[in-house]
Amino acid sequence: MNTSLRKSLLAVAVVGALVALRLASVAGRVDPSETIRVQRPLMGTTWTIEVVEHGRGAAARGAIDQAYAELVRIDALMSEWKPESPISQINAAAGKHPVEVPEELRAIIERSNRYSQMSDGAFDITWHGMANIWHFDDRFVVPSQAAVENARRNVNFRAIRIDGNRVFLPKAGMSIGLGGIAKGYAVDRATEVLARNGFHDSLVDGGGDIRVSGTRDGVSWQMGIQDPRQERGTLLGRVPLTDGAVVTSGDYERFRIVNGVRYHHIIDARTGWPADAASSVTVISNTAEQGVVLAKIVFILGAERGFAIARAEGVEALLIDRAGARYTTGGFAERLESR
Repeated sequence: MNTSLRKSLLAVAVVGALVALRLASVAGRVDPSETIRVQRPLMGTTWTIEVVEHGRGAAARGAIDQAYAELVRIDALMSEWKPESPISQINAAAGKHPVEVPEELRAIIERSNRYSQMSDGAFDITWHGMANIWHFDDRFVVPSQAAVENARRNVNFRAIRIDGNRVFLPKAGMSIGLGGIAKGYAVDRATEVLARNGFHDSLVDGGGDIRVSGTRDGVSWQMGIQDPRQERGTLLGRVPLTDGAVVTSGDYERFRIVNGVRYHHIIDARTGWPADAASSVTVISNTAEQGVVLAKIVFILGAERGFAIARAEGVEALLIDRAGARYTTGGFAERLESR
């Protein structure tokens, strides 16, 4: 392995899903009564928006409502599970004709293709062509190799044709799924809505994909990191953050174990099977969109190749492999604090 990778010797392991720690009020810190925290279900997960109101409670609640309205708008635009969405229209027209889409959607498809290029197809929004063989619910069965290979014939980001705002999938059976990028984009957009309303001390958490701005009255937001193999709420470390995003991808949120083998939802689009280079990856990034994608890329590619991409993109990362060994980019270890 590349000697620039630093095996972490920290006493505290850093793995698992992220949670925002709500610290008790002490001298010099914001009183909890001065924050407004609203949770709502959306996009198949629970969203949390927290704003330091600075004496503008009514305006803060209005800004939060606007942020949630933006999330609903993005879901309607980008969800492949909503039959009326532009993404679903693209998928329905696969092999038939191009579809005119909003510029915003075309742009995120183009950004997705850039991430696919840099990862040699490990990240690929046409993964959705395999969605019918992987169900991490009561329908779960381990697909046969033949079924995986057949589904993979519909996976190829290079085949997506974009002409202006017209998007075309040239082969029937191809489909796009933006689940690996759209939620991060939505987190960023909600953060921007809050800022436009004058609220620059905020947290937006889309099911563990978190972006923060400013502070809680001068104190950094605390991103708690959970042990993926322990009960939820068992934290092993934290990352203080003022402006930026912290995102984790792990093999423990949606999975099934069959004959001692863990099958999870992070699929390597190149093979059609769950990635096996890591059990958990946490990244610190400028935006949630960047973090959501890079966490998946590092998870799939592993420390050596994944960290090279992360460093090139200005992202710090920590990877826990399946044997429990820990690897970090230099900046991540410096920012990590024990609980």
